[in-house]
Amino acid sequence: MRALFVSLVVVATIATGCGGSDSSSGGSASPSSPSNPSNPSSPSAPQGLQGTWKATKAEFVSVASSSKRVDVVAQGTVVTLALTGSNFTLTMADSGQAPRVTNGTWTSTNDTMSLKPAGMTWSWQFDMSQSGNNLTLNGASVEFDFAANGVNEQARLYMTLVRQ
Repeated sequence: MRALFVSLVVVATIATGCGGSDSSSGGSASPSSPSNPSNPSSPSAPQGLQGTWKATKAEFVSVASSSKRVDVVAQGTVVTLALTGSNFTLTMADSGQAPRVTNGTWTSTNDTMSLKPAGMTWSWQFDMSQSGNNLTLNGASVEFDFAANGVNEQARLYMTLVRQ
């Protein structure tokens, strides 16, 4: 049931496009833009984001009722985020189930990260902080099936990740 629950969340989140819209044109940054993650010499871009990150928390919080919360990592889902160049791969895997994978592009500034799934016109906008091997991504607009009944609700996603 947990695999179905998480699978519905990922599919619904990707298919409905409930993430905030990207404020840059087309979601991409110019080579000299501070938000271009593939430009490590940019003075305002965080250093060291590229690599593989494993979530120690991936918590969905209902917009309608903040007391409604589900941490899928605490329920056994393995969540990883791989950042390479300007591309990302977000993987959610439950034991005994095929992993659900979302690919796309990413950009960042000192305090925000945008993940734009391939083929979508929207992106997930997170408030971001990095301290060494710890990465915190907070507040992206998503949908989540809190009751595992096929009914998605507006939610915010909060993730804490550790470099692998």
